[in-house]
Amino acid sequence: MSKPVKIAIASAIIAIALIGFVTYAILSSRVTYNKDNATGNTTGNLNNGGLFCEYDGKIYFANAADKNTLYVMSSDCTNARKLVDDSVAYINVCGKYIYYVRNNYSPDAIAMVFKGQLYGLYRCNLDGSHIVTITQEKSGMISLCGNYIFYHHYDDQTALTLQKIKIDRKDNTFISETEYNVANVYEQRIYFANETERNRIYYLDTKDDSLHFFYDANAYQVDYEGNYMYYIDLSKDYALMRLNTQTMVLEQIFAPNDAKVINYNVYGTKVFAQVEGDGNTTGLYRLNIDGTQIEYIAQGNITNVHCTSKYTFFMYYADQQTLYRVPTTTTFSKVEIITVK
Repeated sequence: MSKPVKIAIASAIIAIALIGFVTYAILSSRVTYNKDNATGNTTGNLNNGGLFCEYDGKIYFANAADKNTLYVMSSDCTNARKLVDDSVAYINVCGKYIYYVRNNYSPDAIAMVFKGQLYGLYRCNLDGSHIVTITQEKSGMISLCGNYIFYHHYDDQTALTLQKIKIDRKDNTFISETEYNVANVYEQRIYFANETERNRIYYLDTKDDSLHFFYDANAYQVDYEGNYMYYIDLSKDYALMRLNTQTMVLEQIFAPNDAKVINYNVYGTKVFAQVEGDGNTTGLYRLNIDGTQIEYIAQGNITNVHCTSKYTFFMYYADQQTLYRVPTTTTFSKVEIITVK
């Protein structure tokens, strides 16, 4: 084979390789968009920091045993592996991507969550590859709605405000000087207790970012699920309520004696309620969504209650590195400690 022919063949191989590389780069950089009614996590999980998110038979989670870095495991808690070295919060998963807020891990990370001082909003593929910076601005709670991420933006001058940004990093839009809770995304609306309007329930129409009144209640932690609106009623000693949105009939489903419901998570037919009171009443309870079959799950100051199809995970406030689990809907017998390595 002559030297010119060898050179021509080598040049052709290089050209084909370059074309393949460029084609791969173009295809990998293309953003796969969601349906307009897509959501990224459950309301209850996001209200608890978004540390767990179940999607398509897998649980994406912040591993407390490894500085809250991003892991994935099967829904039965097997086959765990690390995806990303980032310490994460407010995990949303939909379609091709995982969305999360990067939390530069430190001993006071939980305090940072409450202050909204987390660091940047990111997107990666489901296998943890191709990490993309959506915004490096300090961010608090985030929630996916369609092809936009609604998020709490933080800076030293304005503190927390509400903004949205498209998943392709375009159209970063200011919405409100008030950081409305964006956890409850339901049918392209975001429902929340409006602190500037005596905690009455409002919704943000995500089609045009307009604000609308929904229901008159002194509410906290709103969660619209199916035909019911759940919320904690501040005027009824923090009782857990549900409103039938078809008949507008209001029910009180859980009001422990001499105690308050300070947090809850609705999943399917069950509600997990975190109660704060005196003596032995403080702890985690499980009940049916109609208020029947109340079970005392764990005593003490509980936090980070996250529900998935098989298991509900939680921690004790004084020890947020030890993870516990109980069945979400099936018969409860004991609390289990789970360590993911």
